[in-house]
Amino acid sequence: MHGIKQMVAASLVMAALGAAAPAVAAGLVENGLLAPSPTLGHPIKFSVYRPFPAPDGGNGERWPVVYLLHGLTGQGADWFSWGNLGPILDRALADGKLGPMLVVAPDGGDSWYVDDPDPKSSGLVETAFATDLIAYIDKTYPTAACRTGRVIGGLSMGGYGAIREGIDHPELFAAIIGMSPAVHPPLVANDPRVGWIRNLFTGVFGKPFDAARFNAANPFTMVKRLRAVKDKPPFYLTIGDHDHADLIEATVAFHGALRNVGADSTLRIGAGRHYWDTWQQAIVPALQWASLRLDPNCGRPPH
Repeated sequence: MHGIKQMVAASLVMAALGAAAPAVAAGLVENGLLAPSPTLGHPIKFSVYRPFPAPDGGNGERWPVVYLLHGLTGQGADWFSWGNLGPILDRALADGKLGPMLVVAPDGGDSWYVDDPDPKSSGLVETAFATDLIAYIDKTYPTAACRTGRVIGGLSMGGYGAIREGIDHPELFAAIIGMSPAVHPPLVANDPRVGWIRNLFTGVFGKPFDAARFNAANPFTMVKRLRAVKDKPPFYLTIGDHDHADLIEATVAFHGALRNVGADSTLRIGAGRHYWDTWQQAIVPALQWASLRLDPNCGRPPH
């Protein structure tokens, strides 16, 4: 993800975007911020994009919030360095493609954003993000602070994490975005994938790797829970046509699994690979889709 090819591709996209970008009031990107987390026993590091200007408190305006999860071996700040998200959002706001939104990109390490109770593990990351992080963001910033004002998304490992958060906490999010989501169907007896799946999820589902734990926490297994959820969040899945073949196949299959349980799922397959240049091009359409499902007034009449 951090190779020379990605760097060159990302630089080309940044140059193309910058060449045509209008002069606008830039939003503020801050890295290295900390949210206290009693659940983890240590703070959650995060980056944030704050659009300009801030909401006018006098008329009750509040920001909707988009939580974006990073990929394996990455960090939240990747969205603003490799992903060039600050200028991309500035441009989208200036062009009227998006309205103002707070973007929060937390660090999840290589946890796959799951609750891992094992000693010396990453800890209960899913729970910490759903409770401690959201509570801190809503306390610290002028957010909508309601389900209809909140979206979660991610890329690769972060797409896996966002999907799991959306299924486990449908009461928290108005919409779910999975970009090149690293979803893999459950393992079966004598599964030829077990070797590389074990390496991909190193230390997350036990040491040694426990296939039963992997399957129980698998989005394909979890999605069945949505049948009983009355107000299901909609899902947006996007992947490049030159991404890893197994991820393309799994993303299409998961789209079908969502539809089979009555969830609203949108699937987009465009040009691109498993690289930042693809995600830079895909993020605005994804956020436009999410914006149509947001109500930062939290059901109250607009001021």
